[in-house]
Amino acid sequence: MKIKDWIRMNFPLALIGMLVVLLVMVIQSFQLPKTESKTVVGCVLVGERADNGWNKNHYEGLAAACRAHDVAILAVDDVAETESATYTAVEELINKGANVIYLTSFGYGQYVDEIARKYPTTAFFCISDKGRAKNCTSYFARLYQARYLAGIIAGQASKTGILGYVSAMPNSQTNRGINAYALGMLTVNPDAQLLVRFTGSWDDEAEERKSVALLQQAGADVITYHADNPYAIDEAEKRGLLSIGCNDVIQQYSDRFLTAVVYDWQVVYEKVLGDYLSGRVNFNSGYWLGLREGAVKLYPLSGAVAAGAAQVEADQEQQMMLADIVFSGVIYDNHGRLRCEEGERISDAELFSGMDWYVKGVRIYE
Repeated sequence: MKIKDWIRMNFPLALIGMLVVLLVMVIQSFQLPKTESKTVVGCVLVGERADNGWNKNHYEGLAAACRAHDVAILAVDDVAETESATYTAVEELINKGANVIYLTSFGYGQYVDEIARKYPTTAFFCISDKGRAKNCTSYFARLYQARYLAGIIAGQASKTGILGYVSAMPNSQTNRGINAYALGMLTVNPDAQLLVRFTGSWDDEAEERKSVALLQQAGADVITYHADNPYAIDEAEKRGLLSIGCNDVIQQYSDRFLTAVVYDWQVVYEKVLGDYLSGRVNFNSGYWLGLREGAVKLYPLSGAVAAGAAQVEADQEQQMMLADIVFSGVIYDNHGRLRCEEGERISDAELFSGMDWYVKGVRIYE
């Protein structure tokens, strides 16, 4: 075939091909530059991020998880658990680019659904059982498991048979901790009593110190607490009382400081954030990590803890690695009502959001 004939036969196809290439180039020249959506984490704290307590532990745990996953973090401190303050903090974070927001205190839960529906493209994680919006879920750590173990230590150490507990306010979160601690206490001292005084605040140094004094006057010789800062422990040390810490241990105490129930929030946040980033997060069910995952633990025991008590605690901890035994078997409340029968276990749903009662041995200070 002559060259002229070949060109005459194939020229139309070549021309069409050239036109297609030219058209693609023109279309691409009018496309907007591609942008990658980046995750920015927002954190709402009820107190100062450097408070050496609850807020510091949350911020540092979340910040460490963000570094591990190479994402940015923003935080707003001192956000009251009110509707206006919560909204303002969330809007500030979203305006700065946050598209994943962690609400790190229980009280924010009463507003989270409405906020989540207002911002449907933002993911919300809240320490509360209130989140029902499709872009919201709950997360927490099973500190009650460590509380149960600490109750064993405290119950064995008490000479008076009265243990003191300073707590912010009654809700499912604080109540299950109180009950778990009491159940641990009763395993080693069936006649012991747990005397609880509520302060009405997560952070009130004067009232927490006053509570320790009142509990001591009522006979308590071992003190623990559930609040943002260790003021109760400081007061117990001052008064020569035995004590059990909470959240974290940020200073050296005497041997009278028997142990502490502590969180590892980095473990929790790495799991929750990792699931979100990989698309595995399930907004239909929350996260509740415990001893087995390393989310909670006991601080190393003081030398003042008796060998027998330490062995009982260790044995119970080993059992708990196999099954959550805290709220199982026969449990009566402090009014004599049977709450759990042999062979049963109280459900996670009740533990998380329905615990409005106290076990046998618990007395509320009036």
